[in-house]
Amino acid sequence: MGKADAPVMDAPLQKKGRDQFLPQYQFDPNKRYIFQLAEENVQRELPIIDMGEKRPIPHQRFTPRRNIVLTSQIVWDGERRTLRYYDGCTDLFVENQPKEKDVINQYIAQSKKREFINGKFGIFGDERMLLIYLMICSWNGESEFRTRSADVVFIPINADKEATIESEKLDKIEEALKFAREASDTKMFIHGQFLGIPTRDWDSDNELTPKEYRTKYRQEASRFPQKFIDSYGNKSIEVKYYIDKALQKGIINNKFNPNKASWGSNNTEICDISGLKSTDAISQALFEFSKSELGEEFVIQLRAISEV
Repeated sequence: MGKADAPVMDAPLQKKGRDQFLPQYQFDPNKRYIFQLAEENVQRELPIIDMGEKRPIPHQRFTPRRNIVLTSQIVWDGERRTLRYYDGCTDLFVENQPKEKDVINQYIAQSKKREFINGKFGIFGDERMLLIYLMICSWNGESEFRTRSADVVFIPINADKEATIESEKLDKIEEALKFAREASDTKMFIHGQFLGIPTRDWDSDNELTPKEYRTKYRQEASRFPQKFIDSYGNKSIEVKYYIDKALQKGIINNKFNPNKASWGSNNTEICDISGLKSTDAISQALFEFSKSELGEEFVIQLRAISEV
């Protein structure tokens, strides 16, 4: 449903002689409102084979046909109330409908059968009472009046909302791809390592060239744009990368004093690493130190050495 299609709730209008009232939903009579089953069929690991055609049967996303249950309980004004729809009804609350069992049964029997076909059900806005029922009954996962115990059977499809979500996704992808195209080779490799992009080709075991790596980097940006964007500007990722490289190259080590991390060039102490043995543990200790007030000068020196 687009903005023009979406039901609008006006101020409640109290009906004469009743202490309850229905929201006054407004629908466009010329628009078709779509509802979709909430539960999808699980995709089989092995396909079902059509023995006549000798080919796999296409996966059915939804149950082919499912009846719409036209009675439901809802929580209304703090109490459970029962709704019932039948063709021609002017009130959805059971308590306000005819009390004669034979009359009600006849109305129900004469009502048109409604069902989801391949997971979808569509209805024009001029069937207002049925639309109100579908919008507020507990089978609707987005109804504000759902009871706690009701199963979510269907949800309304809001075309405008879905288009907005898809548009935002595309905006994120475009933003992430822009970063991926414009990043320097150094920034790309640093960020790529954080994202888990391998630097070697799996088949040949050859080191990827910057051009080859950037292709994978852009693919990652396209697949996971939000994670890409959120981590792209994270300065801590670069600091951690520089620390790891400095340890690998011996620029930082603990050879002079096993309990102290020091600059390899002059054995100037950086921070205490007492009891730490593994490179990963030492790296993490240095990283934590870099985030402290005392570590600000360390980060400046680390960047100066690493970016030469």
